[in-house]
Amino acid sequence: MVGPGALCVSLTLRSLAEVFSSDLTGADCVEVRLDYLDNPRESVTTRWDRLPVPVIATCRGREQGGKFQGSIEEEVRILQYAVENGAKFIDIDHRFARSVAGARVIGSFHDFAGTPCDIDAVLERACAGPAQIAKVATLVNSWSDNRRLLSLLSRSWPKPVIVTGMGEIGQITRIVGPARGSFLTYAASTTASAPGQLSAEEMLNVYRFRRVSRSTKLIGIVGSPVGHSLSPNIHNRAFHSLNLDFVYLKFPTADLKDFFENALALGIVGFSVTIPHKTAVIPFLGEITAEARDAGAVNTVCWRDGKWIGDNTDVHGVRAALAYAKFDPSGKIAVILGAGGAAKAAVAALKNARQVTVLSRRELAEASRYRCDLLVNATPVGMHPAAETSPLEGPIPADAVFDMVYNPPTTRLLKSALDQGKTIIQGTTMFLAQAARQFEIWTGHCAPSEIFEQESGLS
Repeated sequence: MVGPGALCVSLTLRSLAEVFSSDLTGADCVEVRLDYLDNPRESVTTRWDRLPVPVIATCRGREQGGKFQGSIEEEVRILQYAVENGAKFIDIDHRFARSVAGARVIGSFHDFAGTPCDIDAVLERACAGPAQIAKVATLVNSWSDNRRLLSLLSRSWPKPVIVTGMGEIGQITRIVGPARGSFLTYAASTTASAPGQLSAEEMLNVYRFRRVSRSTKLIGIVGSPVGHSLSPNIHNRAFHSLNLDFVYLKFPTADLKDFFENALALGIVGFSVTIPHKTAVIPFLGEITAEARDAGAVNTVCWRDGKWIGDNTDVHGVRAALAYAKFDPSGKIAVILGAGGAAKAAVAALKNARQVTVLSRRELAEASRYRCDLLVNATPVGMHPAAETSPLEGPIPADAVFDMVYNPPTTRLLKSALDQGKTIIQGTTMFLAQAARQFEIWTGHCAPSEIFEQESGLS
């Protein structure tokens, strides 16, 4: 039986054969988007009870973000046939919801442009209708949108409710919503049926959403972009191995003010900071450590003693990577590509070098003129998904090359350095060292190094 906090895999497939061959591992129920079928009308004779989990039949029209081109009356008829053939739920626009014998009706509201200011009133109207379950799914454009959506789940409602924030920023609602009272959370089997929808595998095995509770501490990565980050995989597995009540999420953020105004209310107690916020974040903090002050940048934040405290573990990461490669910077000449937060950490870590030259991204074309012992790439150039790019083309004027980009582990720059017989230092080593230090700051526990190495692919 489908109960509160269930995982619903949503299928947006073109044929019934694909639907019935789908992998539904871990799903409590499945939403079949009939409007995505090449011919939705062919579904009226399909026995939905042949699927291994209960079926939610949906045939959404274009106005509600779907593909069905028929009338609302025809949509209702198709859904009624689905119930007669074994579907246990139907999802329909709450304005047209009606009781259907043999099924629970989900009266839904969708907004693919944003989250209305009166979203609470929208959910009240959906609850007032004949549907047994009320649903709102809206595009999240800000962290205040996330806060308003999740605050709906702190209210008492006359019937079960489903609250979903669409878009990358809204992923937090999909992961923590079930623990806070959302009747369902949706995931994709293959292709996402809504913006920002995670796969069932990610929901179950990366974020372990079933273990998330109202008391779970939320940690994440703040930046733009954050989609490339390996941090959720690494930290969540480490939390699980030590049985710690934390979950690590992605916090895509363009507006730091919006994020800080809503973070505590959402249950966020710490986060990593990445491009482009490592220096911009400092004015929002109540305190920064000596390491962060020396570097002039922050990559780690935690809430402690009633204030946000900023730290810098990148400096430790750079030193660890150089030590791992047995490269002693003392008395050496170094050139750093980039002038942002990562570059500041590299400068702090190389304070024993004889000379350090920092080239901004506008000056990269001149890098080949600077003969040095160590070349450091502190820009995102070469990072997934733009792995075919490199900050430096042609001959490399250095004996050793350190690329702080860690995804992919061997960047195009490092491949070129190898071809030219240079010593290379991968960013993965730095990433793991700084991430382990972050883990200790947030949790007070030593990081399980073997798990960090396994998840990064180094073991």
